[in-house]
Amino acid sequence: MLLAVPAAAALWLVRPELASVRETFAQPGPLAILLLFGAARHLPIRSVEPAVLGRVTTAPTFALALFLVAPPDVALAGIALGAAIPRRSSGPCRVARWGTEFGHAVLLGLVTGALLVQFRLEAPSWSSVSTWWLLGVVLMVGAAVYLPDMLLRAGAAAAVTRAPLLVVLRQDRGAFEPRIHLLLVAWAPIVVLLSEQALVLLPVLLVAVIALAWAARATSVSEHEAYHDPLTGLANRRALEQRLDHLTATAKLDHRFAVLLMDLDRFKEVNDQLGHHVGDELLGEVGHRLADLSGIEVAARIGGDEFAFLVRGEHDYEDLTDLANRLVGEVSQPYVVGDVRLSIGASIGVARFPDHGLDATHLLRRADAAMYAAKRSGVPVGFAALSERGPVPGRLSLLGELDLAMQRGQLRLDHQPKVAVGTGEVVGVEALLRWHHPEHGIVPPGDFITTVEHTELIAPLTRHVLRTACEDRAKWVVAEVELPIAVNISTRDLQDTRFPRDLAELLEDGGLPPEQLTLEITETALQVDPERASRVVAELGELGVRLAIDDFGTGYSSLAVLRHLRVSELKLDRSFVLGMEEDDAGVAVVRSVVQLAHALGLEVVAEGVEQESSLEELRRIGCDTVQGFLLSRPLPPHLVAPWVRARRLEREAALIDTGAAASTEPPSEEAAANGPGDARSLLRRVDRRGKARLPLTRAG
Repeated sequence: MLLAVPAAAALWLVRPELASVRETFAQPGPLAILLLFGAARHLPIRSVEPAVLGRVTTAPTFALALFLVAPPDVALAGIALGAAIPRRSSGPCRVARWGTEFGHAVLLGLVTGALLVQFRLEAPSWSSVSTWWLLGVVLMVGAAVYLPDMLLRAGAAAAVTRAPLLVVLRQDRGAFEPRIHLLLVAWAPIVVLLSEQALVLLPVLLVAVIALAWAARATSVSEHEAYHDPLTGLANRRALEQRLDHLTATAKLDHRFAVLLMDLDRFKEVNDQLGHHVGDELLGEVGHRLADLSGIEVAARIGGDEFAFLVRGEHDYEDLTDLANRLVGEVSQPYVVGDVRLSIGASIGVARFPDHGLDATHLLRRADAAMYAAKRSGVPVGFAALSERGPVPGRLSLLGELDLAMQRGQLRLDHQPKVAVGTGEVVGVEALLRWHHPEHGIVPPGDFITTVEHTELIAPLTRHVLRTACEDRAKWVVAEVELPIAVNISTRDLQDTRFPRDLAELLEDGGLPPEQLTLEITETALQVDPERASRVVAELGELGVRLAIDDFGTGYSSLAVLRHLRVSELKLDRSFVLGMEEDDAGVAVVRSVVQLAHALGLEVVAEGVEQESSLEELRRIGCDTVQGFLLSRPLPPHLVAPWVRARRLEREAALIDTGAAASTEPPSEEAAANGPGDARSLLRRVDRRGKARLPLTRAG
């Protein structure tokens, strides 16, 4: 609406001269053609994306013609009527749409031709000052009508495509070939002259319209073929690189987007054994699946069995990992080509702008390197290494400091106690990594662990955690508190055949008996390369360490698979514990898992216990061990031994209070000397320092 103000002002300023213009244009007949095509057209919005084309209805030529040749009231009525015409999908409107990107050029040529012919026929002399003044008035009116229209169109296109306004204006300006302009400008006076001489000759205009329609249709087909892969129907490398070039040229460094490069596994075997025609059909099926996925702006086949994806927005590494795993899962579903059932896999490399590159070439190169690194490591997803161009903000900056953080002792462990359900005894702790950053405070593990798992830093990080766990436990032993300790290991660790040997050296150097260490692995880690994972798990079992399946129920393994592995413990994901609070079905699921695990000789640990009711239900079900905020938050190393001693004193004090001490065993000398009150005071002090909630578990 604001753009209409200068147009109205310009028309108001030249209103006396408009009357002279109308007198000069004595016969509106030559402009009648403009009225039809100006009002009944859909003007295309050329998006900065090759495959996107939107349309905004506009009629500037119609408005200009009416203001030049008709009284104001007639002009306004005609404009209002003409605004409704493009809403119909019949007649000239449909014909004009065939021209698409040439439509604007058609109208420009006709306007130019009509004005030139009228001035040529009506004006007595080009040297006349009044004639030049009238020509200037016409140009002012034309600018007042066309300029707001052009800005409105470009503004609408910019809003739809999220592209800068100047980029859209440049794109629109270069949309029409100069030779088309010249053709139409040359053709327009002929059409106008024919219409002056005899209306019966107007069908000659159809020659230009048909020619433009054919040209537009051919151009549309050739453009689609130029930007799309014929085998899959997805965008091709050219379209992807063009889109990336546009984004990298216009995006600021604080904007984010990611490039995911995917290579199909075992596709070469399909081609070699079943023939290229089967391989082509398989690629077509893959393209069909990828085209329907949400969250992806551009999906492209860039050659052979390689695909690339553009993802816009502020996605963190967890989001990108989830999306990549979704892509791998979609592609890995079985295919039926002809009478053959096929199964393939995929590996994906991820690179982000601006962290891994500032142009399309570097981003694709980094994603390609990450993809092959993931393939070599046996994991489905890999992230590009840090860019060498300097410090990067956000999580990648933290990741770049990780190696230095290990050297400076900023990576420390908190330990969450694990308590036996039946007796309330502390039976171990789980080590949880914490980064104490000098500037950002405590950095949550989710901000760097997921990313590190897909880089070469994971191996030294795992060894640093194991070494620190040995050191922490050695201090507890000095304080006469001996506890088994559990440490999480990653998918990459489970695929590393050197890991068992390195672990044996760490345990020997740290003085930690192997049976006092539990390694927690996820279900997903077992599924990446089951054969290699089984070999590594077997070697770890031979060392004497215990193995636990962490977050059971969130992956795709089953108890039947676990019975073939040397696993001694199964940890129920916290979602199962929360599910027990919702309905009886949740309780039934947990009971079934516990019973089957016990039948296979596995101990069951429930994570995330936060309610007394959950603890009581787990006791009835027969769960062996629990951990969670109800019992204790993760504790710093120096508070673990005092917490364990205080809990033991509390249990003994509870036995004294209930009169059960006489029928079980006498209290310790420390408990007898201090009494129940001092033990509870110690627990309160630990609670204040360690932020731990310490309810007493009933003795079994």
